Amino acid sequence: MNRVLFVEGPDEAALRAFAAGLSSPWRLLSRPEQGLFLLEATGAGEEAESEAAAMKDVRAWAFVVVEERPGG
Repeated sequence: MNRVLFVEGPDEAALRAFAAGLSSPWRLLSRPEQGLFLLEATGAGEEAESEAAAMKDVRAWAFVVVEERPGG
C-alpha cells in the first residue's frame, strides 16, 4: 500500500526545507496567481504527515493509492 502526502502552503522555502528531510520521492508544484505551493511526496509515512501538519500556515493530508495507471 502506497501513501501520497500533500502539503500546501505559501512559504516555498519552508516546503523545500521540509522536503529535503524526506527519504521518499517528492515534487513541488506552484500556483503563482494564488501564492501557493503544493508538495507531493510519494511513500511518506504518517510521521511525515504529522510533522508537516505542525508547520505554520500549512495544510497537510495523505491519500492511499488504490489504483495506478502504469507510466509510459
